[in-house]
Amino acid sequence: MNITEDFIARFTGNPSTVTNGRQLAGKGSFVSLNINKEGDLLFGSCAGSGKTPYACSVDFSDPANPVPRCSCPSRQIPCKHVAGLLFCRLQGKDFTVAEAPADITGKRNKIRQREERKAEKEKAAAEGRNSGEGPQKVPSGAKSRNAAALKKCRVQLEGISLAEKILHNIMLIGLHRMDMKNRELYMDQAKELGNYSIEGIQASLNAVILSAVEAQKGSSGGQDFTETIGNVNYLYALLKKSRSYTEHKAAFYGELAAAYQEQAAPGADGEAAETDAAKAFREARLHSSIEEQMGYAWKLTELLEEGLFVKDAEMLQVGFEVIEDNAGRQFIDEGIWLCLTNGRIYRTQNLRPFKALKHIPPDDSRFSLLRIGMLYVYPGDNPPRVRWDACEGRPVSAEDLKKAAASGADDFAGVIKAVKNQIRSPLACKNPVFALKTAGFMTEGDSAGDAGGTVHVCDGKGAGIPLKLTNFGGLIREISREQAEGNTLIVRFDQDMKTDMLRAVPIALITDEQVLRFTY
Repeated sequence: MNITEDFIARFTGNPSTVTNGRQLAGKGSFVSLNINKEGDLLFGSCAGSGKTPYACSVDFSDPANPVPRCSCPSRQIPCKHVAGLLFCRLQGKDFTVAEAPADITGKRNKIRQREERKAEKEKAAAEGRNSGEGPQKVPSGAKSRNAAALKKCRVQLEGISLAEKILHNIMLIGLHRMDMKNRELYMDQAKELGNYSIEGIQASLNAVILSAVEAQKGSSGGQDFTETIGNVNYLYALLKKSRSYTEHKAAFYGELAAAYQEQAAPGADGEAAETDAAKAFREARLHSSIEEQMGYAWKLTELLEEGLFVKDAEMLQVGFEVIEDNAGRQFIDEGIWLCLTNGRIYRTQNLRPFKALKHIPPDDSRFSLLRIGMLYVYPGDNPPRVRWDACEGRPVSAEDLKKAAASGADDFAGVIKAVKNQIRSPLACKNPVFALKTAGFMTEGDSAGDAGGTVHVCDGKGAGIPLKLTNFGGLIREISREQAEGNTLIVRFDQDMKTDMLRAVPIALITDEQVLRFTY
């Protein structure tokens, strides 16, 4: 248990909570301060506005993921009382050794039991994967879940039909007529899609409406519907593929329901055998991000059962940014990570809906190397999304930087081909991320003293990729050829919809000494 002021700031994620917690500790608001005999649980009572003091605690049984609890009505988690408890410990106040409260002991036991069940599933999944066995059989209790899944498919198909009608009406009146009055009309209709379990389609429809309104307003350069047309094309492809996928999914669950109906008596183990249709459906599901694009939230246990994980992964964050997604009504804290275990690039996303900002703490940049026992990988394009439950951090070593640099591709022509193949698909991620082994940077117009010329990153064969310098990317102009040669540049590709020009946005430059990040 290493409590510092920096830890409290990161743990609470709210400057006002830190300030209020420090004040509570300073003015002696805590009626009692306790620690368990194992030294991994702080708990106490803090006087508040009510008659009964608030019971607060911080559970460090998992040091990488401390759990805050408090009986106060605040929606801020952790609250100021938890912060005050930590400040009391930081300030060296006396904590009495006592038995943990019964409610916390019960919660700990539930967490431990859940982790034991999860560990058993991980072991079973790993053993099945190593032995080459096929997917698990359908559990006997899946009959009711199968009926629910079939019902959900039918509801989703109704929602897809509604979204198709709304898009048809928008295109019928014309994008140029999307004024504020029509905006409210179609936004209200889009809200109805929230009842059909297709939140991703709903967000995509909102993106069409909002971008059309902005384009319709025009500017000094006139109206420009380039972005809106791109959103329409994406939504059209999403609706088309979602309908086809959901129809196949419904057919699969219908076939499974029929199999259960015809089965007079289950087998000795009470399980139904997997059909060829089930195998085909699983294959399609695991090699496409359509489920997530429609709005489905994968459970970690599902990813585990499907073998979508990396064990003992070492992750180095190379970029971080906060994206304001008005169409999805949320902030997205996105991190770009390089996995030293397999050399692949992944991304993390912390979704914070506008209406729930008080309940979800923001993510932040990470500058230490994380060792993750089980890294869960979502289906999808480059870069695929990942999640994890627990991790351990340590300082980045020279050996780590050497591994990171080795992941760079030295054939830029092959990279460009892979990028074009990916963005050609209407539903694919349009901003793939790659690691490039650089031979240097070249600026067009240098001989004429043009400091604003286009910068290219070059490989050893003379091939160059133009860079789009945003945020701190302009620092690349200050990097010498000697500093760049042989190092690895992490970039995110971006295609200009107007000119069709493909450029690379610098994310980080990895050298033998440091990771120079252009997005934090």
